[in-house]
Order: sequence, then structure tokens, then C-alpha cells
Amino acid sequence: MIEELHIRALGVLEDASLQLAPGLTVVTGETGAGKTMLVTAMQLLIGARADTDLVRAGAEEAVIEAVIDPVPAVAGDWVDASSGPLIVSREIPANGRSRARMNGRLVPIAALQEVLGNVVDVHAQHEHVRLGRPEVQRDLLDRFAGEVHARTLAQYREVHERWRQLCDRRASLHDDGKARARDIDRLQFEVDEIDAAGIDLDVDGNIGVEIDRLAHADAVEHAIAQVVAELGSDGAGEVLGRAVDAVRRLDFDDELLGELRQRLDGLVAEVAELSADFRSYGDAIEADPARLEELGERQRTVADLRRKYGDELADVLAYREDAQVRLEELEREQHDETSIDSQIAELEAELGQLAETLHHGRVAAGERLADVVGTHLADLGMPHAAFSVDVEEASSFGAHGADRIAFLLAPNPGEPARDLASAASGGERSRVSLAVEVALADVDGAQVLVFDEVDAGIGGVTATKVGEKLAQLARGRGAARRQVLCVTHLAQLAAFADVHHVVEKGVAAGRTVTTSRRVEDDARVGELSRMLGGDPEAAESWEHARALLDHAHARRAS
Repeated sequence: MIEELHIRALGVLEDASLQLAPGLTVVTGETGAGKTMLVTAMQLLIGARADTDLVRAGAEEAVIEAVIDPVPAVAGDWVDASSGPLIVSREIPANGRSRARMNGRLVPIAALQEVLGNVVDVHAQHEHVRLGRPEVQRDLLDRFAGEVHARTLAQYREVHERWRQLCDRRASLHDDGKARARDIDRLQFEVDEIDAAGIDLDVDGNIGVEIDRLAHADAVEHAIAQVVAELGSDGAGEVLGRAVDAVRRLDFDDELLGELRQRLDGLVAEVAELSADFRSYGDAIEADPARLEELGERQRTVADLRRKYGDELADVLAYREDAQVRLEELEREQHDETSIDSQIAELEAELGQLAETLHHGRVAAGERLADVVGTHLADLGMPHAAFSVDVEEASSFGAHGADRIAFLLAPNPGEPARDLASAASGGERSRVSLAVEVALADVDGAQVLVFDEVDAGIGGVTATKVGEKLAQLARGRGAARRQVLCVTHLAQLAAFADVHHVVEKGVAAGRTVTTSRRVEDDARVGELSRMLGGDPEAAESWEHARALLDHAHARRAS
């Protein structure tokens, strides 16, 4: 609810404050006093486009502020919603871009619509109003259709979300199909190439050593023969043999000499073993041009793999494992593209059934709503107007079904039904909005409803009916009362108000200024007397005004 509305330097309004309460609040005043600026202020609060021409001449900026309590839940996205009432403001500089604030914090203008758009509903005469938006009409019709319809709609939305995700997935897979096929071919080739090589880290890691041996086989054979000869009996072996014999001829006990003799014996044994090892090494090496060519080819193969897939052979094998994992992922995606088609077909069949159920529910609800609204329009002085709800099946599945919803009006017999925004004049459109609001009173979530001269072009009994319906709309359901703010020039309607504000124009310091005041008791009777068009001070006018208040009170009580 809006507890207080404060307007400064907006058009002719220099400084005006309105204390608001649940129920019906009317704003009255002489023509041209600035009543409609209150409606403009409300529109600006919910994010309407701001025109610098609205700023009062000579002022630096126009400011509209409102105190909102309780705080709308979505306001928590912008401010601390637990810190008491929400203070919303719109600042319109005479030069520059307008600003919006919540609890003093700058927020985007769009945040006003997000936070207050579903709370405050403005029905202005010459503006496209919320009720004219197709998405609002669809939402209201769905809520009017009842709980069974709501459950079907919830089921449809859940299935539609799964269907949409699968469609997005299929589109992504399809778009990537050619690239994926190329990647599969490339990865499969790489895995096959590495596997075909049959890499052995121990063997292939030492291939260069074996090639060097074979490449130098003749030189190695000659060198080994020379080494064996030098270490054999004709070389170092013979020399060491003579040394051993010399030491053995020394036949006396000497500990140090015994240690040296043991070392000499070990050296003899080591030379003999070394000679045998050299002979074995030489015997294992044999010039083999065919084997050398084979190893060279193998070395080139390994080098090619390392050039493509890694600096070391271990890197090549690691690349092969990664490629295999990616290959399996791409093959699964390729399989998914085929299986997704069948899943989508199943969901589309389910969506079709649910959409058909929604369509029938909406058609039935639209017929009931048209009957109720038609009754209200007759009470509101439009007995020949024909309100209808057009539910047209679309060719595709949307997030809310496969229907296009349109509230239509034929204001006079013989005229075609058209959308609300273009089918009626400002006053008629306001009355249609009022009729729809009353019909949807239990399902529309808006808690603050603003009507700009909903009584335009009517009077007498019809004006009384409008007052009754506004009071009914403000009463709401159970204890959940609404705020209904109505700018009016008819006393018959104003008599139904819970709160009555008067906007008055005067002159101060040589300039025209407009102020507002709340009227009660005799002051209210006097304002109603003025609105009746007679002498405000005449006893007859006062009696008539009191009679209107008594009648309105009785009608509201009933």
C-alpha cells in the first residue's frame, strides 16, 4: 500500500502531499486545478517516460516520492527489504536525465516497473494501460479460469521448459555437427596412428644407442679384439701373472704384505672378468645393414610422433589417452543428436495435449468473464457495449501455451470488436477497465488502482453505479483491502470515498500554485455541494450533498 504521496514542482503542483489509506480515495477540484498531475505522478513512479516539460517553470527538478508498506517482495533485489517501509522517488531535472531511488539508493528506472509494476495499476485516459498488454490479459484470464486450469498451466510450463532445453541442445549439436564430424575423424586417426606404432618406452627410448652400436660395428669389433689381446695372456694378463708369482715367493708373515697380495689377486680376477665381458660384448655386435635400416625407420616413426604429439614419448602416450576421452565424448554427442529428436517428439506430443486443455479452459473462462464484464458495463452506462475475449490457437508452443489472448470491445452495436487500447474513448476505456477490474477483483494481484476520470461522459444513476463499483473494488476480498485512487468531477461518485482530497489552484507571490487538502465532515459536504453545480452555501445544495453521502453510506453498508 502507498501510505503517503509527496509531489514537488510537477506542472502546476508546487508542493502537495497526500496521506493515503486502504479503501477508496477520491481527488476532486476545479477543472484545470491539476488533478490529473496526481495520476501523472503515479505513472512516473512505476517507470513511465519522463518529459522535462513536466518540471514546473523556474524549478531545478520535479520530485515524486511515495512511502510503500508493506514492502513488495521483489524490492529485496535492490534494497534491504527488512528495514521498514520502502521509500521510492523519481527525480526529473529540468535539464538532464531522470533518476530513480529506493531508500535513497540510485536504481535503474526499470527497477521501478519491476518492483511496483505488479502492485500499482494506473488507468489513465490517454495512455496505454497495463490491462491493455497481452501478457497481462493472458495472466488475468488464467487466474480467472480457476485452480484446475492453474495446475494444468504449471504442468505445461514444466514440460515446456524441458522441451525448450532439449531444443536448444539439439540446435547446438546441429550447429556443431560438421565440426564434430571433422574432430571425430581427426581424433580417430590420431589414436589409430599412435596405437599402430606400438610404443615401448624402454625399447624406443634407447633406440638411438642401438643404432650407434650397429653404425660402428666394424670399429667396435676391431677395438674389442685389441682390448681382449691387451688384457689376455700376452698383455696385461702375463704381466700380472709374473707379479703374482713374485709375491708368492716371499714366504714370511707380514700383515701389510698379505693385504697387498689380496688386492693383487683381486686385480688379476677383475682383469680376467673384464676381458671376458669385452669378448661377450664384441661377440654380440655384428654388422647388420638390414637391422640398421629397420632401426632407422623406427627412429623416424618415433620422431614423427613426438613432433606431432609431444616432446617425450610419455607425452605422446598421454596425448593418446586425452584424445580417446574426447573422441568418446564426441561420439556420445553424435548419438545424443539422434536420441534427442525422439525425446523432443515425445515432449511435443505431451505439450500438444496440455496446450489443447489450456485452450479449452481459456475459451470457457473467456466466455464467463465476458458475461460478468458485460453486466458491469451495463451498470456503468455502456449497455450496448460488447466485451469479449478472443482465444486464438497459435502455430507454436510458447512459455504459457499455444494461445494468443486478446480482450476486445465493440462499444456500439454494429461496430467490430477491437483491442481495448483502440476500441474506446478515454472515459469508455477507463470504465471498461473498471468493469474488468471488478470482475477480476479476486484474481488480480494489483493492490493500488488509479483511475483518471473514470466517470467522463456519465452522470446521474450511472455515476452512482461507478461509485459503488469503485467502493466494491476497494473493499477487495476478506480483510485484504485495496487502495483505489480516483480523480473525479462527479459528486455522486465522490460520495462513496473513504478519503476525500481536494486540489485547489491559487496565486502566491504572483504565480499560480496548486495545493491539496483532505476534507472531512462539513468541509466534505461543502465540496460535494460545489460539485453538484449549485450554490455551495445554499441549504438546498448542502441537503442534497448530505443525502448523497447518506445514500452512499447505506449502499456501501449493504
